Amino acid sequence: MQSGVASGRVKVYRLALILVLLVCAGCNLGFTGEGAPTTFEGPPIIHIAAPAPNQTFLAGATVIVQARVENAGPDLARISVLLDDALLGEKVNPNETNAAVLPLTIDWPTSNTGEFKISVLAERGDGEFAREDVNILVIAESSAESSTTGGTARQDTVSPEPRDATADRQPDAAADGEQPPEQPPSAPTEPAVTGASRVAGTMTQPARIRIGPGATYDLVGNLDENLEVMLVAVNPSREWYRIAYNDLSDAWVYAEFVQPGGDTSGLPIETGPPMPAEQGVNLVVIDVQLAPPIVCNQQTTARARIRNEGTDEAGNVAWVIAEPVLISDGSSLLENPPLAYLKTLEAEEEDTVEFPLTLTTHAGQEQFIRVVVDSGNHLPETDETDNAGNSAAFILQPGDCG
Repeated sequence: MQSGVASGRVKVYRLALILVLLVCAGCNLGFTGEGAPTTFEGPPIIHIAAPAPNQTFLAGATVIVQARVENAGPDLARISVLLDDALLGEKVNPNETNAAVLPLTIDWPTSNTGEFKISVLAERGDGEFAREDVNILVIAESSAESSTTGGTARQDTVSPEPRDATADRQPDAAADGEQPPEQPPSAPTEPAVTGASRVAGTMTQPARIRIGPGATYDLVGNLDENLEVMLVAVNPSREWYRIAYNDLSDAWVYAEFVQPGGDTSGLPIETGPPMPAEQGVNLVVIDVQLAPPIVCNQQTTARARIRNEGTDEAGNVAWVIAEPVLISDGSSLLENPPLAYLKTLEAEEEDTVEFPLTLTTHAGQEQFIRVVVDSGNHLPETDETDNAGNSAAFILQPGDCG
């Protein structure tokens, strides 16, 4: 009898164990059937990679706006790009793949001069949103050339980012163990003001002078307080003056360290020499080529030549996308543009990436193909503003779509 009871208890135990396993199996199926939902808490996060704050462009140039939206999530309702709070472009329900990070690129062909604010907004369905702004300056091409007629160049009123003014003060030789560069010999003898294109100035404090308008350029000397210098040019943001001092004419000094002796609005605007190369990776789209004719619903191939202009090796993790763009409104014509991966590139090495494309919309309208390397900024670069390149404009032939 006891044996029968024991046998019954074993059966009950086994049955209970099977039920527990089935319940647990049901729990696992509930999480894995469609994939465990990812929770995105708080508002989206926006990073504008280009243009740079207070960057200057010539009128007629195309400003390429590159940004990424992090903490995106499936409930992202829209991403908008504004120009002075007017809508420049917008994507509604942009995150069909429920990605955590979404890249964004849009072109703005400039025409008018002035100061402009570019804004990127990302909004969730529940109303939570994020916004990031960047200010730029567009100047006329004539303003970037040396003026010999006394004409007035446009004054840049965009406030530069705060910086440490001590970065260009006279260094303490005893503190860093280095001898300061040789002091230029003597002060100029020109009068206080010589005209619209040259203005005398006085150093208000000791300062370093450099070969270009920026703290990353090499030093060429030091100037003492109260020395007189001749201001012969100003950079587009008007933060640096190029000075003439005896035989020295290619030196730049930070503008806050100089008191001009007259009106500087007529000084020629110069950009200075090319920026010194930074250590790191810099991927650049050199050109984008298409094999015409481009016919609706027929495959074609876009080829992009990409170079690593940095000093370090670029690993093969850089994403490259190719997307058709409608010229009339700057909108991308593909929700999911084709994606390729770039091979490892040594410094100054280049490679050609190919994209098979079949275009099926907007036949008869003018388009171009934009190729973006490192889409989404997965790879840290010394310059994040030169990752895009465009093909020449073309009109999509109707083919069998017409």
